[in-house]
Amino acid sequence: MDAMNGCLACKACASQCPIKVDVPSFRSRFMQIYYSRYQRPAKDYLVANIETLLPVMAKAPVVLNKVTQAKWVKSATEKMLGYVDTPELSVPTLKESLDGHHALCFNLTWLQALSERERADYLLIVQDPFTSFYDAEVVRDFVLLAEKLGKKPMLLPFKPNGKAQHIKGFLRKFAKTASTTAEFLTDISKLGIPLVGVDPALVLCYRDEYAEILGENRGDFDVLTVHEWLTPRLETWLSQPSREEEPWYLFAHCTEKTKLPNAEKEWGNIFRHFGAEIMPVAVGCCGMAGTFGHESDKLQTSRDVYNLSWQPRLETLPVERCMATGYSCRSQVKRFEHKKLMHPLQVLVRII
Repeated sequence: MDAMNGCLACKACASQCPIKVDVPSFRSRFMQIYYSRYQRPAKDYLVANIETLLPVMAKAPVVLNKVTQAKWVKSATEKMLGYVDTPELSVPTLKESLDGHHALCFNLTWLQALSERERADYLLIVQDPFTSFYDAEVVRDFVLLAEKLGKKPMLLPFKPNGKAQHIKGFLRKFAKTASTTAEFLTDISKLGIPLVGVDPALVLCYRDEYAEILGENRGDFDVLTVHEWLTPRLETWLSQPSREEEPWYLFAHCTEKTKLPNAEKEWGNIFRHFGAEIMPVAVGCCGMAGTFGHESDKLQTSRDVYNLSWQPRLETLPVERCMATGYSCRSQVKRFEHKKLMHPLQVLVRII
């Protein structure tokens, strides 16, 4: 268990290592068996149910933030649950920031009534729990970016992804979550409208962990990352001449780099098409790794991993021109550097 607890779930073992042993997958199976014999810590149940709690918590984000960020609550959370540096909920919420926007008007029956040609103008955004509730600006900016590119974006109703359940070895719960969400996304995919998610780790979960737990019952749907959606469509948008001498610096999510090795190159092509330049920054895992970095017994390890590559790179670069594709990565930088990185899509919506 000590060895398994040290896994960051970056999945480099499953893709970069020559023998491709998927440690995060067998760790989940091990933890399921282990906790059928020994008592689970309370913090695991919090993580496993966070996606159910977040929509309720987001109804009163200001109040919840005041409570969770109070010193005595932080101290109690660390002592009782073993969690530190609880992130703040987005204010305004995603719903508030898009108030009155058609992106909130998802209606399956209405979309089914459209012709195939009419549906080609639409884009469906698959929400993930962390970006939608803790970093809502990114999702809002993706809506604005899609509109700038001539599309009609719509937010799908929030459905739990279940990755946190998988990480903590709640495989029975994860199977139920994955089955329900996969069924929903399979039905939606019949519309023929692209499904796109903004966080690479959660998008890749639909491909890897869902296929692993559901097998043939996963269903026929495909959720794209933002760069996967943009890349084959670049020719439909006019290219723009270079307007900025200084490049943007891309810090890619570790799971994204291991599972999608062309991601940085494709982001570079996208930015060049719209008149900007990207320089990929060679870094490893940021050390946050989902909830790993928030567990008090792993805090020092999380900081040490961050200091290996992220901290020295950011120290030499203009942070205002640095971008990170992963929510966990942006959260880690905000925690240790007290600075906020943008998602590449947020830069695009400003330069297009």
